[in-house]
Amino acid sequence: MNDQTLRELGAYLCWKRKEKGKTLEDVSAETRLRVEILRAIEKGDIQALPAPVYARGMVRLYLEYLGSSELLPQYEEFFRSQVPAEPPEGSFAKPAVTRGFRRRDNRWAVALLALAVLLAGYLLWQQKGVLGKAIEKKAEQATVAAQLQTQPAAQSPLDRPSVPLETQASADEPAGFQPQSDDLSWLPGHGPGTGSPAESASGRLEITALESCWILVTREGETLFRGTLKKGESKSFPSEKEIRVRYGKPTGVAVRWMGKDLGRPSTQQKVVTVLYKPDGSLTVR
Repeated sequence: MNDQTLRELGAYLCWKRKEKGKTLEDVSAETRLRVEILRAIEKGDIQALPAPVYARGMVRLYLEYLGSSELLPQYEEFFRSQVPAEPPEGSFAKPAVTRGFRRRDNRWAVALLALAVLLAGYLLWQQKGVLGKAIEKKAEQATVAAQLQTQPAAQSPLDRPSVPLETQASADEPAGFQPQSDDLSWLPGHGPGTGSPAESASGRLEITALESCWILVTREGETLFRGTLKKGESKSFPSEKEIRVRYGKPTGVAVRWMGKDLGRPSTQQKVVTVLYKPDGSLTVR
């Protein structure tokens, strides 16, 4: 098959395509063949296609699309003519052997390997000595500790005869020393109007975490505390004014209000806001 025959076949395929009312772009979209490939087939320029093994499949696909599969044998004849002939057996000449080839000397590689082995052995021996010294030191320390434990304990200051504090103080005081007054009213919390700890606790809000729980405590718009109480941790707030507490997990805390144990704020596993009023009442929202 010559180039003239390929051009005639390509022109026939172009006519078939136009008869179907299709453009090269339409065919490319439907067959997934590039427009350049389709144009080369219609021009008879088969040499512009990829290798014959791929070009044969492209031509077969285009012929099947146009309904002209009967032309495939003619293209097959062309593809067979493009396969290069295999060279006859025995046509390859035996490569000449270069004379004077000298075998590579690998003795230096063996020497380097032996040196690396010796160095590794020396390092291992050094590490063994350091490790042995460390073990001996630990054993010596353990022996000394055991000996100290078996010896009787020295007399502690608590075993000595006790001396009355008043006698000891009088002995250390210089002549003419005036003892200070026992009046502690000047210290914070020791004034004449200070109540007992029970009375102070009864007028406060105490929150104790049974498990980790996030809370937000505000009073008249002021944030007193915001954060997570860990298990066993407690927070206390004065109750002179209304206190608003938002519990992230109300079942994870216990509340004491005005000296009364209120238990958990809620039994529901959802966010709850509680208003604690100075008169002892509360509101759950």
